[in-house]
Amino acid sequence: MIEVKKIHNKGRGIIATQHIPKGTLLEVAPVEAFQFEQKQSINETEVFKYYFVKPSEYSKSKDVKRYLIFGLASLCNHEKKPNARVEWIEDEIGLWSHLIAQKDINKGEEVTLFYTNIDEYINAYKFV
Repeated sequence: MIEVKKIHNKGRGIIATQHIPKGTLLEVAPVEAFQFEQKQSINETEVFKYYFVKPSEYSKSKDVKRYLIFGLASLCNHEKKPNARVEWIEDEIGLWSHLIAQKDINKGEEVTLFYTNIDEYINAYKFV
């Protein structure tokens, strides 16, 4: 359904290889969390570009856990009005990310997410 492609002026991104209806589960991937206190060390590496924060936590405080998704969702680019979202699911094995189409995505269209912590990016103006 999706594949990694090079996106002009963005680097890598995720592209739909077929029409994807709204509500479709695109990917399930394992997640690892790290504490806010580790943020500064992580932010000084390339990992910064790939971690997530949960919107429900970040809206209350910026001092929240960060999450690494070990899947293609980590390569989705930012969009103000994205066509996908991440749902966080915890079970007896651990935390998982579910990448879900939040609107119909056409074949060849980029799969995008809203970066909840966009305000932490030095060059955010390039994203929005």
